[in-house]
Amino acid sequence: MSIPFRRLTAMIMSSAVLSCVAGCGSDPVGDAERARALAVSSTQDLGSFLVDGQGNTLYVFEPDEASEVSCTFTCATNWPPLTAAEGAAPAADEGVNPTLIGTRSSPSGGEVVTYRDWPLYRYAADKQPGQHRGQDINLNGGLWYVMRPDGSPLIP
Repeated sequence: MSIPFRRLTAMIMSSAVLSCVAGCGSDPVGDAERARALAVSSTQDLGSFLVDGQGNTLYVFEPDEASEVSCTFTCATNWPPLTAAEGAAPAADEGVNPTLIGTRSSPSGGEVVTYRDWPLYRYAADKQPGQHRGQDINLNGGLWYVMRPDGSPLIP
């Protein structure tokens, strides 16, 4: 008894997809941990600034005033916060002061990583590691600045 061609093709494709789900791609836990690490990057125009473990520039929101997470819900679509794994502080790479790292509860849920009490965010328009299109722009109700390794926002 032969299997119809369409059914055979569907079976082969299903098998391939299941194999890839089981063994292809990246480790989501490893990716999450790398994203939560804090590191230092630098450019000629900005000098040194903080990035996550994947090289994404980290920003602070002036209305937060180093005390609260105020970019939530719709704002967080443009500026996703750097979230902390439950009960764990992010790793600090060379040049990052681990005593300045903390977390703060977000009104939209979860814990946001802080640096010198400033909640840290990424910018959705930064499409590649090291981009810093969000530096010194007024968007979503306030000004945004990259965070320096000394714990101060880079205010021009």
